Amino acid sequence: MSNPHHPVAAVVMSQPNVAATVMGEESIANSEPHLAMKFEYEASAYDFYNEYSKRIGFGIRREYANKSKVDGVLTSRRFTCFKEGTRIVDKRRHPTTDPRAETRTGCPARMVISLDRKIGKYKVVDFIAQHNHPLQPPEHVHMIRSHRRISEAQASQIVLGDESGLRPKDLHEYISKQAGGIETVGFTREDLKNYLKTKRKQSLKYGEVGALMMHFKQESENPSFFYDFQMDMDEEITNIFWADAQMINDYGYFGDVITFDTTYKTN
Repeated sequence: MSNPHHPVAAVVMSQPNVAATVMGEESIANSEPHLAMKFEYEASAYDFYNEYSKRIGFGIRREYANKSKVDGVLTSRRFTCFKEGTRIVDKRRHPTTDPRAETRTGCPARMVISLDRKIGKYKVVDFIAQHNHPLQPPEHVHMIRSHRRISEAQASQIVLGDESGLRPKDLHEYISKQAGGIETVGFTREDLKNYLKTKRKQSLKYGEVGALMMHFKQESENPSFFYDFQMDMDEEITNIFWADAQMINDYGYFGDVITFDTTYKTN
C-alpha cells in the first residue's frame, strides 16, 4: 500500500466539502458519477468527485483543462485518480541517488466535464470507475492529499501555539493527541508548516511587518535614511537593518549598534 502522506498544505475548512446540486436541485451528495450529470460550476464538480473518491477510497487531482480563446471561460476539465500517470524518466547525467518511492500506477479512473453553453452548466462527458491499484481503507483515506483538512478550530490552535513559541513538531503532536492520534488529526506536520508559512506571508503583506516595511519605504525618501533586510529560502524576513540621520551621527561618536532578537526562547 502506498504512502498517502504528501508534503502539501491542507485546506482550512469549517466543514467537509459538499457538492452542489444538479439541474432541478436533485441532490448528488451520495450518488455516483454518470454521463450527462450536470454541475453549476467546475468547483462543484471537483467537490462532488472528491467526496465520491473519499467514500470509495482514493484521492483526486485536477488535470487538463481547456479555456475558450474568445472569452477565457473554462470549457472542459479532467479530474483523475491521484495515482494517474507515471514518473518521468530521470535523464540527468547524475540522477537522484535515493529517489522517492513511486506512488503512481497509471490509474485510468477519471471524470471529465464539458461546458454546455446552451444551458450554462457543465456536463459529465466521460467517466471511468475502474482502478488498477488497491483502494485505501476508511481509516487511511482521510490522509490522502485531496482529503486533508485543517479545521477552523485547529487553525486557531495552530496560530495561538505559534504565537506562544511552540515548534511545529510540538504543535502537531499536541493537536494530534486532542484528535485521538496522528491517524485521525486530518493533516500532516508538513501541512501545518505550510499553513504557518502562508499566514506569515499574509502578515508580511498586511500585518505589522508590512506596515514596518511601508514606513521604511516612506522614510527612505530622506537621503539620510537607510534600510535593508534579508530573507531566507522560504522568502521569510530573517533580519532587518535601518539607520536614520541621528543614528548615523551617534554611531560616529559612540560606535554602538542595538540588535533585537525576536526568536529569543522560541527555538
